[in-house]
Amino acid sequence: MTNNHILEVPHAINLRTFAGYRAKDGRTIKPNKLLRSGALDQLTQADAQQLADDYGVEEVIDLRTDDEVRRHPDILPPEARYYQLPVMPFSDHASFSQRLKRHFAKPEDPVVHTYKKMLTDSHAKSAYQDMFSLLLNNPDDNQSVLIHCTAGKDRTGVAAMLIEAALGIPEETMQADYLSSNVGLKASGIIAPETRSTHGNQVESMGALPAKKVNIQAVFELIAREYNSWANYLETQLELSSTDLTTLQKIYLG
Repeated sequence: MTNNHILEVPHAINLRTFAGYRAKDGRTIKPNKLLRSGALDQLTQADAQQLADDYGVEEVIDLRTDDEVRRHPDILPPEARYYQLPVMPFSDHASFSQRLKRHFAKPEDPVVHTYKKMLTDSHAKSAYQDMFSLLLNNPDDNQSVLIHCTAGKDRTGVAAMLIEAALGIPEETMQADYLSSNVGLKASGIIAPETRSTHGNQVESMGALPAKKVNIQAVFELIAREYNSWANYLETQLELSSTDLTTLQKIYLG
């Protein structure tokens, strides 16, 4: 991962491209197809126009909560289609036996726990499932989908892991991309407004912390332990068929 993945648009937060990441089969992610960022509420109209002109942004997927969207609405590129797919709040609650087991277990870092929930909670999985439905309907070259949350680090970070896994990007690259949010946020020169949200501790506590290796390693361990492989997770939890994966790779790899 090099800093050339960071895109220089004034007032953008942690804006980066997936372009150039190499899959295990040797193909690379095409330019102007997949972007990721923090919230777009600080953009000017000129910034939004630059997203359209320079990077082909025609679709924006917003993973933030209703509260975040209401307080800090996006400034969108002209003609861009907008979809809000909130990953939080989570909908599944631990059973009594699960709570009892957790009580006697070694305390788990709350951010690590939240990352795992983003992969296992029904509401979160539904949001990521809808994200893939949109990605499967983006066949034209130089037509980008921009996926974002508030800092572009946690909910978007998990989204990026899922997309990269579906495209056959190695875990080493996935980890480098995830950790590069620390570089992206610093390069933005803007304090991510994640800490401005009034939505519970899940968003606020994560937004104030850097991207840490322990978070993505916990994701890798969960996938390996509970699902054996990313392919199996994508099929059984997000209902992506082998045909879907082939289609995604045809659309986004070249």
